[in-house]
Amino acid sequence: FFKQSLTLNLNECGNRPPKKFGTLDLGLNLGTNRPNVDLIDASIPLDRQGWYHGSISRIDAEKILRPLSEGSFLVRNSESTRQDYSLTLKSAKGFMHMRIQRDAETGQFILGQFSRPFPTIPDMIRHFCLNRLPVRGAEHMCLLEPVIAQIL
Repeated sequence: FFKQSLTLNLNECGNRPPKKFGTLDLGLNLGTNRPNVDLIDASIPLDRQGWYHGSISRIDAEKILRPLSEGSFLVRNSESTRQDYSLTLKSAKGFMHMRIQRDAETGQFILGQFSRPFPTIPDMIRHFCLNRLPVRGAEHMCLLEPVIAQIL
C-alpha cells in the first residue's frame, strides 16, 4: 500500500530542503530561522536603523506599506505624542498603528499595554520578529518584513 506525500505551501519561503515523507508544510515560517531578522541589528541606534522612518504621518506609512506583503512594518515618530513612537504594520485586515511608549521611571520601551519592557526599540523589534505580538488583533502575527526608508 502506497501513500503519496502531500505538501501544502501557502507562503514561498525560498529554497528549503524537501520535507520528510508524509509531512504537511503550511509554509507559515513560525520558526526562528527567519532571514529578515538579520536586518535587525539591535546594537545600532534607532535613528540609524533603515526601518525607522522618522516623522512621517500614519497616512504616509500606509501608502508605503500598501503594495507590500502582510507582516511588512516600519517604525515612525508618533503624531499624537512627541516622545512616543509608532509601529505601523500591514495585516490581512488592513493597517495597525501600535504605540511604543517609554517608561519615565525605567527608560525602557513598551509596545501597547501588554508587552514586556525592552531597553531599546531595536531590541523590541528584533524580539517581535521572532515572537508574536502582544497586541489585540495581531496576536497571531510576527514582524516579518522591515521596510527600509528610501533616501530621496
